[in-house]
Amino acid sequence: MNDETPEKDCEHLSMPQSIPRGLLRHIVQRLLRSQEMTGTDIMQHLRDLTDGEWNPSPGSIYPMLSSLEDEGIIEAASTEGRSKTYRLTKEGKMQLARVIKHMTGEVGEKTRLGPRLWEKLLDPEERVRFHLHGMKHSIESLDSVSASLTQKQQQQLLPHLQEMEEGLALLIDKLNTGVTKNV
Repeated sequence: MNDETPEKDCEHLSMPQSIPRGLLRHIVQRLLRSQEMTGTDIMQHLRDLTDGEWNPSPGSIYPMLSSLEDEGIIEAASTEGRSKTYRLTKEGKMQLARVIKHMTGEVGEKTRLGPRLWEKLLDPEERVRFHLHGMKHSIESLDSVSASLTQKQQQQLLPHLQEMEEGLALLIDKLNTGVTKNV
């Protein structure tokens, strides 16, 4: 097998889900905070958010919606035939606010665990491609969200980006001089 193998030859290889267990519940609650949605709407929205890279199945969405409804976190806003449109309840909004406040750092750490582990299994050249892809995605994401930030939030973001800029400048200097080993 050579490096020129077309991607379609690898279609049978299934990658494990990169969504940490239990995170889907919080993602769905966050989606329903903004608008009422059906299970099909939720699946399509998640597919769209991930550019088709994640297609949650009805077997994961509908039982979870039923569970959230049983817990009083969501409720049916309307029902047409077999289709229910869901919304977040007042209790669901309060729980989501608590979860976001409490778990933001922890969820971020858990979502990085899979990629960090995967990265450790890659050869150096593959690691470079992996990280360049991640950096490009992060820059595009930050650029797309920056316009929706308040001026104060933009000013709070700026030092973080400047710190990264300094790190990139040091790395570029090391690569230009051929000194890539950390001292």
